[in-house]
Amino acid sequence: MQTMTAEQTRPRLSIAPDHELPEAWRTRQDLVTRTFGHNSALLERWYDWYRPLIRDGAVSARLKEIVRLRVAQLNACAF
Repeated sequence: MQTMTAEQTRPRLSIAPDHELPEAWRTRQDLVTRTFGHNSALLERWYDWYRPLIRDGAVSARLKEIVRLRVAQLNACAF
């Protein structure tokens, strides 16, 4: 009996190729755009929600990103 590793059992996300993205999004290479790009309405709504979280507030966008990355690292988040 062969045991599967965590890497072999981890679910994979489908990354949207250029032809599946709205024309305005085709130059973007970030994984959020490529992952949610299959559903442009969802992608637009997600960015509408996310942008104010990053841009507004007393803490700089740079520091927020550093904190986000550290939290992901501490939780062994691969994405």
